[in-house]
Amino acid sequence: HLRRACCWLDAGPVAMSAKYTPIAGYPDGVYNFGPRQRRDVAWFWSFLAVILATAAGGLIAYAGRDESPSAADARLGVACSAPNFHFSDVLAANAARFEAANARRTTPPAANANAALGQDRVVVPAAGSRTLGAPSAATSAPSTAPGADADAPFDASAFVEAAYPWLIAAFVASFFLGALLLWTFQRCANSMVWGVVYAKVGVMFALTLSFAAAGATVPAIIFALLTALTAFVFYLWRDELNLVASLLAVATRGLRDNPHIVTAVVGLQLAAFAWLVPCVGFMMFANMNGRVAVSPDAVAQDANTKVCSDSLGAAVDCCAWVTEAWVPPYLFLATVSGIWFISAALETRLFVIGGTICQWYFAPVGTTDFSSGVPRALGHALGPSFGSVCFGSFVLTMVELARSAAERLRREDRDNILVCIIVTCLECVYAIIEYISKFAMLQASVTGEAFCDAAASVTDLLSRNFLTAYGTYAFPGMILQGASLVIAVGFGCATWLLSYGVFAATLSANAGLYAGLVGILSGIISLVVMSFFAMIALNVVDAVFLCYAMDKDRNSVHRGELHAVLHEVNEKNQPQGGLVRNPGGQYAYGSYA
Repeated sequence: HLRRACCWLDAGPVAMSAKYTPIAGYPDGVYNFGPRQRRDVAWFWSFLAVILATAAGGLIAYAGRDESPSAADARLGVACSAPNFHFSDVLAANAARFEAANARRTTPPAANANAALGQDRVVVPAAGSRTLGAPSAATSAPSTAPGADADAPFDASAFVEAAYPWLIAAFVASFFLGALLLWTFQRCANSMVWGVVYAKVGVMFALTLSFAAAGATVPAIIFALLTALTAFVFYLWRDELNLVASLLAVATRGLRDNPHIVTAVVGLQLAAFAWLVPCVGFMMFANMNGRVAVSPDAVAQDANTKVCSDSLGAAVDCCAWVTEAWVPPYLFLATVSGIWFISAALETRLFVIGGTICQWYFAPVGTTDFSSGVPRALGHALGPSFGSVCFGSFVLTMVELARSAAERLRREDRDNILVCIIVTCLECVYAIIEYISKFAMLQASVTGEAFCDAAASVTDLLSRNFLTAYGTYAFPGMILQGASLVIAVGFGCATWLLSYGVFAATLSANAGLYAGLVGILSGIISLVVMSFFAMIALNVVDAVFLCYAMDKDRNSVHRGELHAVLHEVNEKNQPQGGLVRNPGGQYAYGSYA
């Protein structure tokens, strides 16, 4: 007998009808080979205007830059001691201002409630604050690395001369490690997935034993509970982990058949770097437009040493550099342009991967040459659909700026519970926006739709095919990043041992210190490069999943091996039973008794 379940669909027969219709005239009715119409043109012109305005402002800043005082002159007040600066009067005014601020900080008993909400602010500068080159009051003692001569100072030029061949070799080797990472997931994905799981649990267990051996009872108990909980979660999700292994294996096959995806993505990253470097330079030139003034933190100057101090007695510069009024707005514009350009490169990468994988997915059986897929997708991304790319990247830029502002607010009000709750909720909103933007860009890469139209159509496509649970699949990213971290740590240790053997034989001092730094830097370089490959693989997984949704929507089967895996993954997240219709026209899931 068929028993009705509690989960109801609010949509009637109209909502169940096909809103996504195959595009007539294209092979298999899915990929829009063109010619495509230009979409979101206004966003292309907005993007171009921001880039040109940033470049023009940078050139103006370079032409009008002023000479800033030396650190010594700013430190002792020589740069701002002329009569027109009114040095003594400004110091007295600063002292009076801080005294008034400290008087207002007298907290009445009724202010305790405000303090609980984080509203009791400190308005005087911290003891460790300083301006143009003032040293901090507290300095940490240098540590001596194993194998280093305690009497030999660290020589930066000697380290660079000894380390740069190793770092260049590490950078080149990291690309081979990234290719090896993808190959291993293609050949033995199941072993790689469970190896990462065992490594994660093993590291947590080792930390538990370390805390226990050190006598830290509370951390040992906490880590023991976390280790047991992590192992239990992995045990419960063991079937899903096996399915994730199959999903990664078949997705990397698409990357194997389209190796020029990596070439195109590397080129896009270099283009982003090519704009980021001059953008940073423009911001530096903008900060050089200003004048010298008496430091607003200085309240007194020692008559003998000429060193200024703030309201807490800490040493500060007597002079400060004050930028012109147009500099802060320009810095904001340059920041937006830099983030927008990088986001545009990332969205173009996603567009190219989505278009290429769609062509590969729906290619006729027996096709072996996919060399035209990447150039065609790249041409669409930089041509008719570049406005959509700019629109999507602008959304990501605004999300990043909002996230940075929220994080800054959270740091300033650490004790404010309300702020923490709001920031946490906003993080969920940001994640949803990024999730929708990702699949909207993949949809636009396939159909050539405008960005908003693509977002609406892909949401309808996934929800109509019961694929909204895809957002719960966090395992592929965790597995790939975990594997990258394990390989990077091993690579860093290997580089450390090899470089130590060479440095011990060729250097007279600091062989252990230099080798340790080389190992750490090599591990970081390897992790960054392999994370790059992991992100490409994750984008391929997303594109394959979207193609599967389109295939399922059209009641057709391409890439039968992918259907076998993805259908099983999707069924894991769906209610069991049939779909029945009520007398009122609504639909409900039914489970079999």
